[in-house]
Amino acid sequence: MIDSLDLYAVIEPYIGFYDEYEKLYRRYLKELERFEIESILDVGCGNGNFLLHLQKRYPDTLGIDLSPKMVEIAKNKGLNAKNVDIKTLSTSYDAVVAVGDVLNYMDRESLRAFFAQVERVLKQDGVFLADINTLYGFSEVTAGSMVIDEEDRFISIDAEFDGGRLVTELVLFEKNGELYKKDKKQIIQYYYDSEDIENMTKLKLMESLPVKMFGEETDKTILIFRKV
Repeated sequence: MIDSLDLYAVIEPYIGFYDEYEKLYRRYLKELERFEIESILDVGCGNGNFLLHLQKRYPDTLGIDLSPKMVEIAKNKGLNAKNVDIKTLSTSYDAVVAVGDVLNYMDRESLRAFFAQVERVLKQDGVFLADINTLYGFSEVTAGSMVIDEEDRFISIDAEFDGGRLVTELVLFEKNGELYKKDKKQIIQYYYDSEDIENMTKLKLMESLPVKMFGEETDKTILIFRKV
């Protein structure tokens, strides 16, 4: 059995949406250009697709992720990525980014602890950029079901948004000889608005920027903080 983050790493290539996320990455890169930045920490770097953009522009960039499988994928692209928790780092950075709902994967207690670590590793006047899902993003974009039927694997994804939480059931049947091996995991995400997030950190919220990834309505918000 594999944990939920590693299971998602296996399933992710079959879900797709790479073009939509490239749009999000371009928006981040545009915002980062506004600041004097040399070093960046990419928290929750995942498969390294955004980290690849960052390291081309900012060579002093490190990506970290809690999923060993995701880090393996990123490192296979030649990227500087580590399977570590932010709390283990001792280096300071001009900017920290958390792209692709990273904040939504943490409950309030974990999020407060995470912000304390971001505050610790950010240099004075450094910036922190992250995105959160809107209510529309959770209820109309992310919630729902998806089935992927391949020759050697079957994938079922069922996501339900209720009471401020998105609960996603991941099921993977993968062929193993004449039989199929089953892995099933649950991922929980939490809805926060900008004010919720602002109240969890000593960082100063500078801007909240609407993003439309999957349609004509705002499904994500990019938050820009500064350490002052």
